[in-house]
Amino acid sequence: MSTATMPEVGAEPTTRQPPDRRRLATLLVPVLLLLVVGGITARALSPERKADVRAGTTLVTADEMAARHGIDVNLIGVTAAGGLIEFRYQVVDPDKADQMINDPDLLPVLVIEDTGESLVISTPHHTSELELGGTYFFLLANAHNALHDGSLVTLVLGDARIEHVQVQG
Repeated sequence: MSTATMPEVGAEPTTRQPPDRRRLATLLVPVLLLLVVGGITARALSPERKADVRAGTTLVTADEMAARHGIDVNLIGVTAAGGLIEFRYQVVDPDKADQMINDPDLLPVLVIEDTGESLVISTPHHTSELELGGTYFFLLANAHNALHDGSLVTLVLGDARIEHVQVQG
């Protein structure tokens, strides 16, 4: 036997009316537009969305880089159990190399070719006078273990770049 109750005689059935589609569209369209515009704005203002440092640079050989900036790059390698990147170079022109060390616009930038992420050397490590033939280095954090043995990077110095430099481990 069923215990369901029967509606009272004469009572109107309680059925749901379909929502007014115009009213729903009037509410949803502005909300969706706000979400889209907000997402685009947040992405554009994100600090991770920097311009590619390779843009506007000239592709050069290692010899041309040495002639421009007075250094011969010996090594870009992962060290300290993968936590640091060593940028090692030999001075071939102390005056030009000194400019690189003292001009923040000329400090080396490594661009990871797979991701486009830039690793910037923010401060020089050397305060002494650079000597012809001397070997010097920069250390920078290997943020998020971005580089590994065999990774390819582009080295950017000022308005010049060397592509496809293989990282050593």
